Amino acid sequence: MLRSANDQANKIFEKNIASNCFSLAQSSIEGNWVTKAIYYNETLIGFTMYGYSEELQGYEICRFMIDFNHQGKGYGKEGLNLVIQEIVNHFKCEEILLSFHPENETAKKLYESVGFQNTGRVVKGFVDEHIYSLKTK
Repeated sequence: MLRSANDQANKIFEKNIASNCFSLAQSSIEGNWVTKAIYYNETLIGFTMYGYSEELQGYEICRFMIDFNHQGKGYGKEGLNLVIQEIVNHFKCEEILLSFHPENETAKKLYESVGFQNTGRVVKGFVDEHIYSLKTK
């Protein structure tokens, strides 16, 4: 099972992200999310979930994670850029939204490195998360 950090047992919710198992169940129940495995060559290294968010009223990368064994190798940025391109090609959207745990500085640096910017909006949940936006056109 993929995990975002080595210090965690398999759980429904990891420290900074819902588990992939939870995400697959959510996408099956809600029906508006696309789930994809992220591979490097033949090795499964990550997971993403994206689609139209009724709550945010826009296209959202709801989950993005790279397994802890494969972090720090550039796969996150490369994978994120591929996900962004797939969303733009599939949905023809002009903006992609995402939010993340406020203590996750690694995610913040990654998202900002590909052009996401803080919108000043907050999504309420287990933890209040700032909403970031990437203009695609």
